[in-house]
Amino acid sequence: MIKNLSKRKKIQLIAWISIIFVLVLAGYFYLQHEAAYPSTNDAYVKAKIVHVAAQVRGPVAAVYIKNNQLVKKGQLLFTIDPRPYQLALQEAQAGLELSKQMVAAEESAVQSAKAQVAIRRAQYIKVKENAARILPLVKTGTISKSTGDNTTAAVRAALGSLSAAQAKLQQAQQHLGIVGANNANILKAKAALGNAQLNLQYTKVYAVEDGYITNFNLHTGSMITAYQPLFVLVENKVWWITANFKETDLARIHPGEPVNIVLDMYPHQTFHGVVQSISPGSGAAFSLLPPENASGNWVKVTQRFPVKIIVSKDPSQYPLRVGASSSITVNTLVTKQAIPTKTITIYPKTTRIHKKAHV
Repeated sequence: MIKNLSKRKKIQLIAWISIIFVLVLAGYFYLQHEAAYPSTNDAYVKAKIVHVAAQVRGPVAAVYIKNNQLVKKGQLLFTIDPRPYQLALQEAQAGLELSKQMVAAEESAVQSAKAQVAIRRAQYIKVKENAARILPLVKTGTISKSTGDNTTAAVRAALGSLSAAQAKLQQAQQHLGIVGANNANILKAKAALGNAQLNLQYTKVYAVEDGYITNFNLHTGSMITAYQPLFVLVENKVWWITANFKETDLARIHPGEPVNIVLDMYPHQTFHGVVQSISPGSGAAFSLLPPENASGNWVKVTQRFPVKIIVSKDPSQYPLRVGASSSITVNTLVTKQAIPTKTITIYPKTTRIHKKAHV
């Protein structure tokens, strides 16, 4: 049939066959490339974001930064009027001294009560010994009965005085509590002093890490409330990409595989990274209103799962920015290892020929 075609048609036919062959071959290599290098452009730059807030309230005394400024860890950002907290610190220091004086007075009261107990005990012993000499004489009639009654009454009075002194001693000891620096009143005063010192320190707000200040709108004299977010500090030490891959690509993606990253803002610069982890749930699963596929009309939709990719240190001339769009390509061939072939030798009963089975 081809022999009957004209030369021109033969050339056209061969050209079409060649084109189809090239397209099929290109499609085959494209599918192979996509299988080995899964990619997505549903990816965005992320970094640690610190919402800076003061831990005490008051008017802003001074501001030392501006919006979009690069700051270093430990750099002073702004201060709050410290005067109320300085007064509170002085009050707490005075309270500690008063507590120490009060505890010293209570310790003296305990010592005084102990001395009274010793005196009352000595008196009781003396009266009791006197009674031991007088009462036998009363029984023999040598001393009058009234003298014996007075002696017995004196013993009872001395015993009562001793009991009262012991009760006062116990009361003084309970009021004092633990002796020394571990006394409850002293510990309470020390805690108040420590809290006042912390509050005074909190009037100076420092950067917790290196990074960029953003969403900043703070001025001298502004009244701020404790723990109210004021602005954002974007840390610039560690950057990562959250790439949302289709679930059909996840079987080939593993932690440790290298990644090529191209940002939309730097289309001619390729960054490098490494797959760190894969989310155990899809993005839709953790949304505010997750889909309920068990009810209503169900339509199967391919889900996407966030993959965290740590970005290698970026060149200074290409600063990264949170939320920037990017295109991700994962090289799955680096960690892909061929499954070793095991050779099993079978020994049939009727023959000694070795047969090998590949698993």
